[in-house]
Amino acid sequence: MRNLSRIIFINSANIPYSDDIYLDGNIHFIGTQGVGKSTILRAVLFFYNADTQKLGIPVEKQNYTDYYFPFANSYIIYEVATEHGAFCILSFKAMNRVCYRFIDSPYRKEFFIDENRTAYSGTDRIRAVLDQYEVAYSRIIYTYDEYRNILYGNATSTEFRRYSLMESKQYQNIPRTIQNVLLNSKLDAEFIKKTIISSLNEEETSIDLNSYKEHLKDFETRLRDISEFQRKETQKQATEITQLSQQTTRLQSDIMQNCRELVIASQKASEVLPEWKEKRDKATNDIQIQEKQKAELQNESRQRCEKIQEELTIVSNDLKKAVLKEKEYEEHHIQEVMERSAKETEWKNKRLGLQEEQRILTSQYTEISSKYKLLIQNLDNQWNKIHEEKIHQLDTLNTVYNARLEEARKENQNQTETLYQEYENLSQKLHPLKAEKQTRMGEMDYRIRSCRKEIFFEKEQEELKVRIQSYTSTHLERKTRINEAQITIKDLMMKWEHEVQKLEKGIDDELSQLQMELQQLHVRIEELQQFLTHSKSTLQGWLKENHKGWEETIGKLCDEAILWQTNLSPQKAEGNSFYGIQIDLNVIDRHIKSIDDYSREKEEKEQRSAEISIRMQRLQAEKAEGQEQIKRKYQPLIKEQKNRINQLEYELEKLERQYQQDMLDLEDWKKKAEVARNEKLARLDEEKSKIALELAAVNEKLDNLGQEKTNKLNALKEAWVHLQKQLFEEKDIQQDHIRKEEKEEQKRINASKAQHEAEMQKELHSQGADTERLQNIANQLEQIEQELSFIKTHAALIIEYQKDKRDLIEHIPAWRYQEEDLRKQLKKERDTLRTEVDALQKEIDRIKKILQEAEENIRHLQQNLDAYANIESFDWYKSHQDIFRNDPSMAIITQKSCMELIDLLNQCYMQFIQVQIKLRKAVNLFTGHFDENNTFKFKTKFNEDWEYIRFADELHDFIEENRIDEYVRRINNEHWDTFKRISMDVTSLSSSEKDIQSIIGKINKGFATCNFVGVIQRIEMKMEESSNRVVNVLHDIQKYYKEYGYDLTPETNLFSSEKEPLIKEEAIKLLRDFIKEIHAYRYDNIRLYDSFELRFRIVENGNDTGFVEKVSSVGSEGTDILVKAMINIMLINVFKEGASRKFKDFKLHCMMDEIGKLHPNNVAGILKFANDRNIILINGSPTELNREAYKHVYLLTKDSQSKTRIARLISDSNI
Repeated sequence: MRNLSRIIFINSANIPYSDDIYLDGNIHFIGTQGVGKSTILRAVLFFYNADTQKLGIPVEKQNYTDYYFPFANSYIIYEVATEHGAFCILSFKAMNRVCYRFIDSPYRKEFFIDENRTAYSGTDRIRAVLDQYEVAYSRIIYTYDEYRNILYGNATSTEFRRYSLMESKQYQNIPRTIQNVLLNSKLDAEFIKKTIISSLNEEETSIDLNSYKEHLKDFETRLRDISEFQRKETQKQATEITQLSQQTTRLQSDIMQNCRELVIASQKASEVLPEWKEKRDKATNDIQIQEKQKAELQNESRQRCEKIQEELTIVSNDLKKAVLKEKEYEEHHIQEVMERSAKETEWKNKRLGLQEEQRILTSQYTEISSKYKLLIQNLDNQWNKIHEEKIHQLDTLNTVYNARLEEARKENQNQTETLYQEYENLSQKLHPLKAEKQTRMGEMDYRIRSCRKEIFFEKEQEELKVRIQSYTSTHLERKTRINEAQITIKDLMMKWEHEVQKLEKGIDDELSQLQMELQQLHVRIEELQQFLTHSKSTLQGWLKENHKGWEETIGKLCDEAILWQTNLSPQKAEGNSFYGIQIDLNVIDRHIKSIDDYSREKEEKEQRSAEISIRMQRLQAEKAEGQEQIKRKYQPLIKEQKNRINQLEYELEKLERQYQQDMLDLEDWKKKAEVARNEKLARLDEEKSKIALELAAVNEKLDNLGQEKTNKLNALKEAWVHLQKQLFEEKDIQQDHIRKEEKEEQKRINASKAQHEAEMQKELHSQGADTERLQNIANQLEQIEQELSFIKTHAALIIEYQKDKRDLIEHIPAWRYQEEDLRKQLKKERDTLRTEVDALQKEIDRIKKILQEAEENIRHLQQNLDAYANIESFDWYKSHQDIFRNDPSMAIITQKSCMELIDLLNQCYMQFIQVQIKLRKAVNLFTGHFDENNTFKFKTKFNEDWEYIRFADELHDFIEENRIDEYVRRINNEHWDTFKRISMDVTSLSSSEKDIQSIIGKINKGFATCNFVGVIQRIEMKMEESSNRVVNVLHDIQKYYKEYGYDLTPETNLFSSEKEPLIKEEAIKLLRDFIKEIHAYRYDNIRLYDSFELRFRIVENGNDTGFVEKVSSVGSEGTDILVKAMINIMLINVFKEGASRKFKDFKLHCMMDEIGKLHPNNVAGILKFANDRNIILINGSPTELNREAYKHVYLLTKDSQSKTRIARLISDSNI
């Protein structure tokens, strides 16, 4: 018997380790709330459903994966018993999800835990142990679907068959039911319905009511609006509106055309003149601003260059000083000195070693060696004191000279700044004079520019220009007429194409249908030909040749499939017997299609095929003829427009020749004007040159002032460099004197030390000491002392080098970069000045051209503006003022005067007002039939006259394009689709109801044959029709659709007119009822469990409840729990029994917490009820109850570290 027999926790959840939770019999977990009962039950449930989202874990708590597998060595192991021995399922976390590995062995602790009682971290280590024990195992299973398929015996690979709990392809309802039983505590019709439904399918079937609400929200409005539009009165009003719309359009077009001609007649003077005056004034002002900006830019750039030059001098001096210092230290071989100084510690250590050896060799002569060592030590102390004093003198010297250098630098900086301020003040006195000269230069430039722009011989040129301009207007008018003709041609071509497409569409649609029918006929004819070709080898063929009149005998009893078989080998038989039965065949009215029937059908099909071919040829001819008729209709119209274009192009060519002659005459007058302008410009240039000389004199003074400032700055810089050099030289002399004194003292002390060493060696030798080795040591010590002395002697030099390196030498790259950068800045500043000055000069030249153009275009623009100036007082101006502001660019020419155009505009406008009053009245009357949110999106509120006109235009298009038919067709389609969708949705629900009915039948059958527990004598369930009003309306719609579906097809009309009564009253009523009910319904969906009612019938101690909705009305709480348990068990059993027909030798678990509340007798009974169906019960409770009824009882507690501890109170040995 296969079943989950044990569960093992290793570092999982709050359970450090537990391997004795056996699940092979009824189990009872005891423990207070929070000790871990639910943790174990969810782990068992996960064995069955493998779905982390369906374990009843609240969303605010840690998810299953992280809670149960917090560590790399967290595992849950399921041991499954089978008829061939047990296997294990190892579950663990990998890639942030639960994965599995199947192991072909019962659980053994050593597979997962080492000798130190530590769980192996990572499955690779476990796999190595399994290999060591030669235990077979599977690959890692990464997906829950594959795990479930393996567990329930639906795996595609044969290697996993040994690891199955059962052998089923339709197992999905088993884990769902086990899951629902654990996670749902109440038992009523709602719960049972949900449990059965969710067990059938993961995704429950439902009908979305919101989509229907949205789809039908305008149902009543559509019915009303379409019916209203189709009324005769409404149609008459619409026709009147379109007629008035055409009149307003024509009048409005006339008014607009006259307005455009009036604008052109005014020569755009009121707009053009102020613009050119403004351009002239602005250009004059801009030139003065640009000239001033150029002068300021030059002055600012010069100051920036001087600042940069000053910084460059300072950096260059510092760089020279640093380079000299670097060279000086290289002459002192500073790197060699530093390398030798770096070995000071090494020499001292070596000296200590030699001194120790010396001490050992002279240990017998301590008195002699001590005497001389003391003398030598005194000399060393004397030298150290002298050396430190010299170092202090050098430091003091550096501090003093650095302070003097800083004071001198500040003094030099102050003098430099004072010099800059002094010359800045002098410069400010000369700049106003320079600005005055520049202003006079600007004035002369303006006079010169004005002269260049002054029109000489203006009258003569103006007469020619007026004529040339009239040519331009005429040219534009001809071009406009050409464009209009081209547009007309394009419009005619489009209409031509539209009519051709319309003709071709009708014919092509029919041809397509005929072609489809012809193809079907060819297929059927081919089939019939095949039948007839092979008919002789069939029974029917044999009967036709050998048994006349067979159709009225054998033919009435044989199926056509038999008659067409070729393997019956028919032969003649004696007598009229047919299988030994004599019957009256005349009473059988049955006709069998014979070969002749098939032949006749074939002939009919071939005849129809020929008819279709003839019809298709005729349609092709009609298509060609129609295309030719359309061509004859439009080709002359297009030719007429092309001839018009040719005539206009000839007139343009003639106009061009006249234009060229006038242009030549105008060029002659321009040349004469140029000569007069040049003479005047010569005089102005002479005056300008005089002012330029005066400006140059001021600039020279400024330049001299700048040179004088530069010379004084250079003198300050040279003085600063000289002072630096002088201080450095004084400092070097004093440093050399101190070092010289230090070297003399060192030489004296070393000589004394050598004398003491020689005397000590002599005395030691006289006492028998190893004087040779001692001498050798002494020589080495002397060398060491010399090296240490060298290091001490040069210590000050190193300190100075390090300071100079930090203050000067290390800055050489930066100063070099800074020096180069400042040179680049200086160059860039000069280049930038040149670029900016050039840009300003270009801008000045550009503005000069604008000024010249503006003055040339300022003419006599006021000539025809007197009459035009009063047009704003007319009413038609207000509604067409955009034309006067924006349309002067339109290419329109007119021969009428401004006053003539104004009179025409007044007449047209009066007619327009009268027609518009009628239009407003007609539109208001028409739109009064419709709401603001009407089906056709008709506007119902109007504020301005143009809104009425626009509405009339749109209504005209609406009627011309026959859009009402499109609305009717579309809305019919939508509502037909609604009926169809509802029918399909209800059918989908009903199909699932059959499966539910089957499950309920199986449960009832199981209860009918079982032994009930306790006082329960009978349990029965049944389905009833839903009391849900929405569901009932849905069923009514489905019924109607099945009976009258053809009447609701898109080809029929759901709406009525005066000629056709409303034939769909019932359909409309159903839709209205449906809309009413779904808006009253408080939910957004009709789910499967809304489509039926489930009732229970319980017989307890002879009391029959009848069919009720809730078990709670049956009896006591114990009875409720008992009935709930039995129904849950039976529900699992139904799916268990249906899982596999071949293999049924397996057990499942059912987890219910409430069983512990039952009477002990009922507990034993319900356990037996479950076990008889190979279902094992698991429940938990706070206290121990009915211990003897269970195979396994476990006590769960928390230790001091809040870890769950599990103790077995009962096992097999206790029962």
